[in-house]
Amino acid sequence: MLVICDFLLLSMLALARFDPPEERPEPTLDATASSDTAEAELISLLEESLESELESRTSLSEDLTETRQSLQEKAVALEEKEAALNETQESLEAKAAEAARLAQTKAELEAEQTRLAAEKLKVETEQAQLSERFESTRTELQTANTERVELVKTVGSLKAETSVVKERLSQTEEELIAREIALAEREAALKAAEEERQRLAKEADRLSRQLDVAQAERTLLSQNLARELEEKQLLQAEKEQAFARADRLGENVSQLGQGVNQLGQNVSQIGEGVTNLNETSETIRKEMEDARPQTMSEIFTRFQNNRALIKFTSTETGLLGGEKQRTYETKSILITDTANGGTFLVTHSSDTPFTLSKAGKVTSAALEVTLGQQSFAVRKIAFFNGDPRLIFIPLPELPVQQSGFETFKLSMQPERWEEAILIKNDETNFGRAGFRRLTSSARFLKMDRPALGQLFANFASSRGDLAFTKNSYFIGALTDSKHAFVIDGFLAGATLELGPNYDPANASATIGRLNDRLSKLPAEVQ
Repeated sequence: MLVICDFLLLSMLALARFDPPEERPEPTLDATASSDTAEAELISLLEESLESELESRTSLSEDLTETRQSLQEKAVALEEKEAALNETQESLEAKAAEAARLAQTKAELEAEQTRLAAEKLKVETEQAQLSERFESTRTELQTANTERVELVKTVGSLKAETSVVKERLSQTEEELIAREIALAEREAALKAAEEERQRLAKEADRLSRQLDVAQAERTLLSQNLARELEEKQLLQAEKEQAFARADRLGENVSQLGQGVNQLGQNVSQIGEGVTNLNETSETIRKEMEDARPQTMSEIFTRFQNNRALIKFTSTETGLLGGEKQRTYETKSILITDTANGGTFLVTHSSDTPFTLSKAGKVTSAALEVTLGQQSFAVRKIAFFNGDPRLIFIPLPELPVQQSGFETFKLSMQPERWEEAILIKNDETNFGRAGFRRLTSSARFLKMDRPALGQLFANFASSRGDLAFTKNSYFIGALTDSKHAFVIDGFLAGATLELGPNYDPANASATIGRLNDRLSKLPAEVQ
């Protein structure tokens, strides 16, 4: 419309004439001259109009060009304004979404704060109830914390000393050779001690016979004394001689009694020596018995006779948001920590609801342990600090004692043996495998995997297998099909409460931290 209006205005201005009117010619009677003059004026007027029109059109074309450029600039400015407006609108939408998210986060934080306040009140109540027990166990906890700090320092030093593992292995081999020599010397000493014990037993038997003879002689002398006294009463005439003989006989009896007492003391000392020798022999025999290799069948039989059933029951969130209940069952053996005390069960997290890939999916969890004919609930589990893929379960002392189960001890030097005995945690199979320490981490052993025909009953190692030395000491568990984590103590990297105290949010956060810790392990054992 602006362009059209400008065009019409310019057209009107072009056709309009603003010059003063020409003077009218005086009328003349010459019709021919008047006609020629009028024609000339008309032509001149038309030429001027044409020139004026050309000038107007030129001016209009220039104005149109300027107007077009102005419109283009305005269109570009309008597009820029529209783009800026779109960006502003998107920014406003993003800020609105961020505000909504912050509001939701605020609501969640308020709910979490409410829940934490309730938990705080509950913890304060429990703390008040346990204040008396806390005083009695403070010293033990301080000792445990000190040992834990020392253990953490030891773990750090072990990680820092990976460059000298080969030297330590050679030293271990030398110590093994020295121990074997010492065992041979102890065996020879035990044999000599047994011969000495037999000799002392014969000597004690001989002395016992001599004591019997001395007691018989004393009885005989007593009878003779009585007979002499009777003769003294009958023979008053020989009173002085009888008294002299009686005095001599009393001295003899006294000396004989002292000899008998001394002989009894010697026999007692010999008996004490025999007792001490028996205790030393029993200690040496026990050490030799512990060092004696056992067959795979013996170790597997011990596992079967002393196995515990671990049963997890959980509620988990499915892919579509629904919940379903699941049950996990596995078997393990009772392991004692002789250094720090306590009895534990060990299993792989993949046999529980808490595998590290299920963060945030478990909404409830409970654990039941069965030892023989008795079952009981366990309220807490722990993840190993050295490898969070393995879980250990602390057991109360009373059920362990009532079960009568035999426990397995930790092997502090598995390198003494060239092979390990592996048992499936579902006791379906067992076999042997060679191993070696990893140079990247002294806490892991790499298991050899030869052809199946070279293993007992087509056995192949797999994740979750339990590893033992040949003298039935517990080494650890396989975190995958090739690597075993060596357990030399029960240091927890994280714990979870089960049963009524189970917290899904805390469990999800804990498993997230454990995944971060797993990523820091050497690449070959992840």
